[in-house]
Amino acid sequence: MDQESAQRSVARPTGVDDPDRRPPRSFGLVIISSVVLLLAYPSSYGPVMYQVSMGRWPGLWPVFDVVYAPIEWLADSSHMGQELVDWYLGVWGA
Repeated sequence: MDQESAQRSVARPTGVDDPDRRPPRSFGLVIISSVVLLLAYPSSYGPVMYQVSMGRWPGLWPVFDVVYAPIEWLADSSHMGQELVDWYLGVWGA
C-alpha cells in the first residue's frame, strides 16, 4: 500500500456520516405503517357509517363518499362483497 492510499484511508470518516457504514434503512416502519393503514381503513367504515346513520357529520358525507368509494364498489361489484359489507355494517348497527 502506498503512502497516498494510506492517508486516504486514515482521513476517511467513519461512523454515521460515512455512507458505507450507515445502518440500513429499516423497512419495518414502512411495513408496520402499511399494515396498520390497510387494517384501519376498512375497519373504520363501520363506525363512520354508524355515525352518519345517526345523523352526525352531515356536511362530511361528500368526503366519506369519496374516501369509502372502494368499499362501496366492492359491495356493488359482487354478492359476496355485498354480504361482507352488510354484515360489517350490521355489527356496528349502521
